[in-house]
Amino acid sequence: MSRLYKNCFYPVLLVINAILICFFLFKLKLIPLGWDTQFHLNRIEELYRSLKAGHLFSSTGTYAFSQIGLAINRFYPYLFLYLFAGLRFIFNPIFAYNTGIFLLALSSLFISYYSIKTITHSKKAAFIFSTLYNNSGYLLLQVGVRGDIAEYIALILLPLIFMGGVKTFDLTSFKWVWLPVGVVLVSYTHILSTIIFSFFILIIIIVEYKKFNLTVIKRLIISTFIALIICLPLVITMIHAQSRESVVVPVVPDVLINEALSPSSLINNSLNNLSPNTLLDVNLGFIILLAGIIGLLAFKTTDKRLKYIETIGLLCLILSTNLFPWFIFQRTPVHIIQFPWRLLGVATFCFALVFAKLAKQNTTKLDFWIWLFVCLISFTYMHQYAYNSKNNLSTNNLGYYEKIATNAVYTDYMPEKTMNGLDRTKAFRSHLSVHRHIAVINGRRVKLKDSNIKSKYNLIQYKLTGLKKNEKNKVILPVLNYGRNYSSKGNIVKVSSEGETEVKFVPTNDSQTINVYLR
Repeated sequence: MSRLYKNCFYPVLLVINAILICFFLFKLKLIPLGWDTQFHLNRIEELYRSLKAGHLFSSTGTYAFSQIGLAINRFYPYLFLYLFAGLRFIFNPIFAYNTGIFLLALSSLFISYYSIKTITHSKKAAFIFSTLYNNSGYLLLQVGVRGDIAEYIALILLPLIFMGGVKTFDLTSFKWVWLPVGVVLVSYTHILSTIIFSFFILIIIIVEYKKFNLTVIKRLIISTFIALIICLPLVITMIHAQSRESVVVPVVPDVLINEALSPSSLINNSLNNLSPNTLLDVNLGFIILLAGIIGLLAFKTTDKRLKYIETIGLLCLILSTNLFPWFIFQRTPVHIIQFPWRLLGVATFCFALVFAKLAKQNTTKLDFWIWLFVCLISFTYMHQYAYNSKNNLSTNNLGYYEKIATNAVYTDYMPEKTMNGLDRTKAFRSHLSVHRHIAVINGRRVKLKDSNIKSKYNLIQYKLTGLKKNEKNKVILPVLNYGRNYSSKGNIVKVSSEGETEVKFVPTNDSQTINVYLR
């Protein structure tokens, strides 16, 4: 009985933790709409309807994103969205989404536990790290107010990547393979996180340069090769999608320096464990701020590895603020980070790990009390998030869910031509004519009714009226064209001056259905 208790104690607490994180979502039977929730719901719906139509891969924006052929899922990997799409076949969309979040939270707790236990050989340190990391303000932000499933999944995998990186230097272990596996999984989830995490691991490797030998170098080369080969289809898909038409890269709402956090706001919001209302309210959360302070106070007494991990955490914390001159990088590739506070994910990891390794030295039952304290704080955080949300999707109104999950308005990854003459920052998420389904029929602008548009897998059918019978008609349809769209035999298709699909054809009646195939 004593052994059973010892083996099950931590796993049971981790399961309870996952339940507490998602408790209010199931209790209220709703999805609070966060900053990016609609974006990911549209991606899920696109994949779900594609699977329902009998296809393994996602359609190209024919079912969701306002049915304009926006190729989001070609530029934004969707591997882990199969979890949510699969659950849609079993449950109503609200319960399916929340079940997916619960499964991710549960997986994250156990992946964190396994990864750190492998490094430290301490169940206690692993348990404390898992508790702090997964109840941190930044991770809860992803499943809460921000609603960014992709970045949340990437953060779930960060401990696994770190463990693989550390084990690269352990010549008696083969668990270094988790380094390329983790990088590949993150690449098929959130590319920007792959870049950030790669720099983090690169710093870790450089710091350990004295441990370099032939075996370590071979492992690093093999890891790089595996990651590049497995991610090649992803890269090819992206290149192919924009080989004929350049696309709009994700728009930064403001200059980088203005998206960086104010140091005073970051500290105050973290102390208050604030559930952010705006992009500039993002914070570490009280738990991780406290862990970071304790790690700093114990800096002189820690070993070399903990020192550089704490230092990296502090560096990422500073880089997330406007103390760093981000304006220098505004016109460089670095601007794709969009929000400097994305580095808080790495800072959270570092502070949680340092605190966990310090706390494991305590021989009391500190681990349970830390868990209880942290869970109470995160439980309150999720209560605020669930009850203070002003816009929710509920099981009582699934029709509203369908509208939200299919009609998202985005300009990211549209053909460049669609933004001709427009201020990209002001047009960000604006309802352009293509989103309003406005067609141009022989020079005449016509708003197409929803009943005149039928979406299928990589195909949109338009029922047009008011055509010139037995004459050549020129129609610009509200579907984006990346240079590869085509129509039925005899119809001439090309990209319009605004990046939409221009079709020339000769109808035998004044009304006709035009098929536009996307590829």
